[in-house]
Amino acid sequence: MANQSTSIIEKANDFIIAGDLNKAVSIFEKHLRKDPEDILVLLEVANLYYILGEMKKCKKAYETIRSIKPDSIFALYRLGVALYRSTDFTGAVEVFNQIIDSGKHFPMAYMWLGLSYYHLGREAKSIDCYKKVLEYSPEATMASYYLGIALKAAGRYDEAIPYFEKLIHENDMHVSAHYHLGRIYMKTRKYEKAAEELKAVLKHDPTHKYAAEMLDYLYDDDNF
Repeated sequence: MANQSTSIIEKANDFIIAGDLNKAVSIFEKHLRKDPEDILVLLEVANLYYILGEMKKCKKAYETIRSIKPDSIFALYRLGVALYRSTDFTGAVEVFNQIIDSGKHFPMAYMWLGLSYYHLGREAKSIDCYKKVLEYSPEATMASYYLGIALKAAGRYDEAIPYFEKLIHENDMHVSAHYHLGRIYMKTRKYEKAAEELKAVLKHDPTHKYAAEMLDYLYDDDNF
């Protein structure tokens, strides 16, 4: 069985290398009609579904893997990501919490859980998740960024500022960090600082429409 799976995967890989992912999918799907519980092939085709944006098929593949191998945390993790990508944030929250509760979780489960909570408008839960990521990986730039975003959305501006400042200190070309910091300073009426950050945005991205509009607003309203 393993030899047959390997043969099918190698055959499909020839098309993957050639860039014909749909042909590779058709090879996997044809095999799965004969052997629907081939986990190795299911894992391969689920990944291709994900790449192609076919989230419904991707979810079904990982659900099948889970039904065959209920203890597969990896399959559960990938199912959660597929749920998130298909905007089923409630489903994603359930899956990632299940992973964390298992005690065998990937630290990135907290990241996806935080993103899911954020999209559900549950900023406080989101913030807790990003902080968990940073406990495991203090240098996780993505977690610092999204933590800043969640704190800003929750109106906790003083807490959000240091995260954006840290990102800018590490990389002055971090346009999004400059932009969100500028928006915080606009909200808190620190207009000179806001202008400084918005100018930094436009320095690195002259096409940033919103930064340009906000800067024009500042000058037009004679805030200086």
